[in-house]
Amino acid sequence: MTTASPDPLDPPTAALAAAVLEVARHVEGGPLPTPRLFALARSAELMAASPSLAALLGADGGEAQDELHLTPIDLDDGSAVATDPLTVLESAQWPELAAGGAIACDLAPAAWTVRDEEGGRRLPVDRPLRVVVAALDDGTTWSAVHDGGEDGYVLATALLPEISQALLQTLTETE
Repeated sequence: MTTASPDPLDPPTAALAAAVLEVARHVEGGPLPTPRLFALARSAELMAASPSLAALLGADGGEAQDELHLTPIDLDDGSAVATDPLTVLESAQWPELAAGGAIACDLAPAAWTVRDEEGGRRLPVDRPLRVVVAALDDGTTWSAVHDGGEDGYVLATALLPEISQALLQTLTETE
């Protein structure tokens, strides 16, 4: 189950929210000893830049592509050693095709400020939170926080303000 968010979902935010959930499903179930970075590429641009990938996926270019759809690209090469997401973001380098980025990690809930506007839902202090924070280079952000229980993800804009701001900063520094 996923907790509904009161945040408005305009089309760009909806596309980012879908990418966040795709990243969350990708990292679900396994441990995250270190944060993992994902570039978010506009799918239509990715297919146009790589006709062989488009052919492999059955998108021959004859059909209209959703210009807002994002494809997460896992940038984890196994070399990350830092466990703090802010430290990992300090050295983040996004590929040229990135319209945004995402970070997935496990956090000790007591160590982070989580925006508490989700109906007073209390976060556990005895187990890590699985989080995915994403941003587009236009400043749009979206987050998913899972407490490891049966309630699923809490979804909203900038649930983890410090991580959201650091992620946005890495995206605007490369412009």
